[in-house]
Amino acid sequence: MEIGSEYWKLDEELNNDNKEFWNIGNDVKFTLSGRTSIYYVLKNILLKKNVQKAYMPSYCCNSMVQAFEELGGEVEYYDVYYNSGLKYNIDKDEEFDIFFAMNYFGYSETNMEEYIKYFKAKGKIVIEDITHSILSTKSFCEDSDYLVGSLRKWFPINSGGIAVALKSYFDLELKEESNEELIKIKNEAMQNKKEYIENKNGEKETFLKQYTESNRLLEEDYKNYSIDQKSYEIIMKIDLNKIINKRKQNVQAIYKKLSNNPKINFLIENYNGTDCLLFVPIILENSLRNSLRKFLTEKEIYLPVHWPLDEKLNNIFDQELSLVCDQRYSKKEIENYLEVIIDYLNTN
Repeated sequence: MEIGSEYWKLDEELNNDNKEFWNIGNDVKFTLSGRTSIYYVLKNILLKKNVQKAYMPSYCCNSMVQAFEELGGEVEYYDVYYNSGLKYNIDKDEEFDIFFAMNYFGYSETNMEEYIKYFKAKGKIVIEDITHSILSTKSFCEDSDYLVGSLRKWFPINSGGIAVALKSYFDLELKEESNEELIKIKNEAMQNKKEYIENKNGEKETFLKQYTESNRLLEEDYKNYSIDQKSYEIIMKIDLNKIINKRKQNVQAIYKKLSNNPKINFLIENYNGTDCLLFVPIILENSLRNSLRKFLTEKEIYLPVHWPLDEKLNNIFDQELSLVCDQRYSKKEIENYLEVIIDYLNTN
């Protein structure tokens, strides 16, 4: 069975009412994607204040920076690095307008509440990315001004981002429609993958090209769109508790299986058993990480890296591997793919 990569399973048991769960802050908008949310929040901020510089983590996705750069802003990076665990090097005297905070992979111990409170006291605007912590018991800091996040990382949906004004209200309206061309291609890709995975119908190359095309369309045309109606219905009615509990169980299985392996370090050494994680990030020596990932791909086990190496200097990019722990897989399926990893490490 294939492990990882894009979602394909659509949950048919949409019997829950999650409106209260998504009732966050003063004003909540559901957008096309995470980068759509960042752009939308920045556009609203710029209506009221002239901001020129954002202070962002060096460990982040290029799509998070895209909106800042397209709106003519300057980005300064604070160091996020690995040294026997995830570490921050944040200069409290740095001059900037917006502090961009991020909680990594859903671990409560990576939250940046201390820095958020400090910079708020200095009058800075705080945008908190809650993509990784969206299903955690404490998913954000109440002192933040705005929350942004991608929902597509968590659910089998065609589109989905969230933008929240915690203490104010948004002045700009989103388009009522979504990016229909993107939604059509993404939906076809998910259906074709479902047929391929579950019924062995069709060609893998077909849905891979469709996913690639949907990602290209997102990168080129992401601004001001809303989430599509089908995806909105899923996030409002899907069984969130089932997802959370399944992920917790799978994370515990990963830590139990790999904790004593001498070739593996966890980016976050301990798991408290209560956090709902997006992935379990591990650290491997660079050449071993790359060779293992290539080997796993040949076994149809697709584990992402966060994030692809770019011009930002960061010692996590070329060592990190994200272990899949999501709700598509049983504990047994998780343990089976971990055995493949262990066997490889034992012989390399």
